[in-house]
Amino acid sequence: MNFSQISSLALAASFALGATTAGAVEVTGGSVGLSYSAFAEDTDFNHWGLEGAMELGFSRDFSLQIDAAYHDFGFTDIDSTLLGLHGIYHLNDATSFGAFYTFEDVEGDEADIFGIEAGHEVREWEFEGYIANVATDLGDATLGGIKARYEMQEGFGLTGSYDMADDDTGDLSRFAIRLDRDVSVNTNLFLEVGSAKAEAGGVNVSEPFVGLGGEIAFGADRGTTFDQRGLARLIPGL
Repeated sequence: MNFSQISSLALAASFALGATTAGAVEVTGGSVGLSYSAFAEDTDFNHWGLEGAMELGFSRDFSLQIDAAYHDFGFTDIDSTLLGLHGIYHLNDATSFGAFYTFEDVEGDEADIFGIEAGHEVREWEFEGYIANVATDLGDATLGGIKARYEMQEGFGLTGSYDMADDDTGDLSRFAIRLDRDVSVNTNLFLEVGSAKAEAGGVNVSEPFVGLGGEIAFGADRGTTFDQRGLARLIPGL
């Protein structure tokens, strides 16, 4: 990690730290999750992901979220690592805003991702959205996404999500529907189906995929405020 990457991490952290006065810092939540996905027509093209996150509270209004992840693609044997920070402002119990930085390394190719995000809860609904700039040695790209989750009875939840990445050479998008269920106080399991679409050089490919996984969450808020942000987690399989 070079000096510019360290400076970027410090910038994201200062969003939370700079607005707080000296006081106690506490872990307000965290999670560890494992996921698997593959293209429906050829499961050799698959993706394993291991993700962890922790959130530190500095006051009622400000917190810092730390992300780490490892992703592995079965057919190509490509792997990636991710480290991210979110500086978060909690407007109230229902609405939060964040500024984030993610450093992602894919087989030695590095990406710096800077963005903003927002989340809101109302009754049984949870909404989240983000937009970011991705800087790499090959050029810049735009990354963004939205999701909505509806809390049902018996611990079930239904989520719809859409993510996209776009640059001068092409674009990648991912749409998914996820059904999840709380199997214990801290453990949630999910199944999902979706479609991944890639377009580059005049070629347009769309493939359905399936996925499954689980997450163990801890803390008063049962996890962290925001999802992780990165490129590898958008791709169902390679």
